[in-house]
Amino acid sequence: MINVMSERVRWDAEAILDAVPERVVRYRIDDFAITYCNVAWCQSYGVEREQAIGRPLDTFLTVDGRDGLRTQLRILGPDRPVATDPTARSTSGHPDLWLEWVDRYMVGPDGPEVLSVGRDVTARRDAELRLAASEARFRNLADHSSDIVWRLATVPVPHFDYISPSFERVTGYPTELLTDHFESIFDIVDEASRRAVEISLRGEHEFVEVDLSFRRPDGSIVILETRATRISDGVQGVSRDVTEFLRLQARLTELASLDPLTGLPNRRRLAELFEELLDRADGCATAVAYVDLDGLKEINDLYGHEAGDTILCGVARRLSDATGPDDIVARIGGDEFVVVFDGASDRTDELVARIHDALREPIELDDGTPIVAHASVGISHSDDVGDNASQLLAVADQAMYENKRRRRLSTTVPTRRAAQTRRAVELTAGSGG
Repeated sequence: MINVMSERVRWDAEAILDAVPERVVRYRIDDFAITYCNVAWCQSYGVEREQAIGRPLDTFLTVDGRDGLRTQLRILGPDRPVATDPTARSTSGHPDLWLEWVDRYMVGPDGPEVLSVGRDVTARRDAELRLAASEARFRNLADHSSDIVWRLATVPVPHFDYISPSFERVTGYPTELLTDHFESIFDIVDEASRRAVEISLRGEHEFVEVDLSFRRPDGSIVILETRATRISDGVQGVSRDVTEFLRLQARLTELASLDPLTGLPNRRRLAELFEELLDRADGCATAVAYVDLDGLKEINDLYGHEAGDTILCGVARRLSDATGPDDIVARIGGDEFVVVFDGASDRTDELVARIHDALREPIELDDGTPIVAHASVGISHSDDVGDNASQLLAVADQAMYENKRRRRLSTTVPTRRAAQTRRAVELTAGSGG
C-alpha cells in the first residue's frame, strides 16, 4: 500500500513539473547521468524523455553550458545546497533561448544528485544587451562631447558613477576627484552652488537648470550651465561651459547701457542707477544738475566733429573728476549731461559753481587748440521736489532752460587762423548759471 502511495505521489509530482514552463532536470554528480527531466526541458533540448534518462547531462549542453555546470558543481555541496548561476546560458536545441539556472544539491538513492531548474530569461537578456549597447553608445557620445555629461546615483549614498572626460578640460580637475570622492564637489564650487546641490540632494528642491560656479586650480572661475533630469536611482545631466558667453552677455548689456563715445551711463542706465540711488539714500538729500554745453555745434562746424567729440570726452572726464564715488554722471543726449549728487548737503548754487569750476580750464584739441567749454546748468534738490527721479530730472531740465534764456548768449566763434593764435577760445559771452 505504501509503495502504491509513493508511486502515486511520484506521478503527481511529475505531472505538476510537466505542466510548469521552467526547465527541470535532475542528474547524479558522479557520472552526470540524468535521472529525471520534465517536458519543458526535453523540448528545449530537442529530445524525448526516454532518450534523455540515463545519458550524461553534459552531452546535451553547449560549451557555455558545460562551463556553467562545472562552475556550479564547485560551489554546491552539503554546506551550500542551493546556488544560482548568475550567467544566462544558451541551449543546444534552441540557440536563441537563454536560461538562468538554480541548482539544488540533494542525496538520492544512488548518491548525491543535483536538481536544476532553468528559467527562460531570453527577453531579459535581450533587454540587457540593448541596454548595454545603448550604454556603450551613450558613453561613446559622452566621452567625445565638449559638454560635461554626468550621472549621479543617490543609492546607497550619493556618488558620481560617470563623468565624461571633458570635465578635466573644462575645470582643470581629473574626473576621479568627484567619482572617487563625491564630497570634493563642495570644495570647488562657490557657496551658492554648494547650497543648490545640498538642497537638491535633500529633495527640498530639484534643479532642472542652474548655473554652477567652479573654482579652477589656478583660481579662475568657470560657470557651468547645468541641466538635470531625475532618473530611478539618482540624477543625470549635462553641464556646459558658459563662462565666456555670460561674460560677453554682461559686456553687451554694459555696452547697451553706456554712451559709446564717453563711456558714461546713457539715459536708460541713468534711470536704473537713479532709482537704485534713491532706494539706497533712504530719505537723504539728493540733487540733480542738468548740464547743457554751449556752442558745441559751432565747434563741430569750425573744427570738425572729431573736435566736438574731444570736447565731449573732456567734459565727461571733468565732471567725473568733480564728483564723488557714489554720485552719478551720465550723458543723455548730444551735448547734454546729468549729474546726480548723492547725499548732497551743499546749497544748489555751490553745486552749480562746482560744475563750472570743473569746466573752467581749457580742453585741448588734437592740434593743440585750447577750448573752454562753457555750459548752462539747471539744478533741482530733493528737499524741494521730493524723492522722485523723473520729477527731479524734469525740474533740473526746466531750470537749465530758464538759465539759458536769461543769459545773454554770444556765439563769437573765432576763425581757424585766429584760434591758432589765441591761447583760449570762449564760446559764450559769460559763465553764469
